Amino acid sequence: MVVRISGGASGYIHPPMMIFTNANRSYRIRGVADDVNGVCYRTGPKGWMDKRLFREYLQERRALAADSCGRQIVIFLDNFSGHLDESECDDEFHRLNASLRYLPPNATDLCQPADSFVIAKIKDVWSRMWNEKKIELIEDKECQNKARKDGSYSGKLKNPGKKFFLELADAAVKEVNGKRDKNGINYARKTMMRCGLSLGVDGNWCTTQLFPHLQEIVKKYPAEFEGKVKSAERGGVTSEREGGSREENESAPPTFSAVMNSARNEALV
Repeated sequence: MVVRISGGASGYIHPPMMIFTNANRSYRIRGVADDVNGVCYRTGPKGWMDKRLFREYLQERRALAADSCGRQIVIFLDNFSGHLDESECDDEFHRLNASLRYLPPNATDLCQPADSFVIAKIKDVWSRMWNEKKIELIEDKECQNKARKDGSYSGKLKNPGKKFFLELADAAVKEVNGKRDKNGINYARKTMMRCGLSLGVDGNWCTTQLFPHLQEIVKKYPAEFEGKVKSAERGGVTSEREGGSREENESAPPTFSAVMNSARNEALV
């Protein structure tokens, strides 16, 4: 399942895309219409995101659309090899009025908001609903009826079909979207704030909104946080220097906090 979450007052978990395993990349799969509200699907040989599927994801308007108010979208990704560089999909990003930024390598567990919080909540709901379905299949004695070579039966439950899992994905995301913390903030907005990818509830960005482990990293590496020393980015090494000419400073990469205040931010996992 590929999900995208956005921050800000209107932040939420966007409709997911399911990727089914299919060696021939057949789409649509025979007998599986792509018409379930709130979800779409594609296929791949491993049932996993790759560069071809990433382009298809960018082109799928049900999964990813331009901002309705015309604001630029900044999409944060991890450095997974199945993702394309922005230069490889200019047309798609021009349509979306979007740009890409990559999370630091090997830091998914630290600052990938979907992975660190939202996906876990979706998995909890998915597991509960799937277990409920399995109990229903058991009670209805819905088992596979294909005999083995020796004439015996496996006793495995009947596969409810891909449409069921599409509907399950939609239901799980909608349920998590409806949840709120004690302050009335939905999970998507909360996790984007705590990972530093969205402004706080007061419309400002500050380090105190971050997860405690990220606050500790900021305290330990203040110069790196402010962009005053070299920092590794995907595709090479860039740096932002103190002082220098106006032209030099304008061409340098922005500080992390400046990025947070410049556009609508979203994360993809």
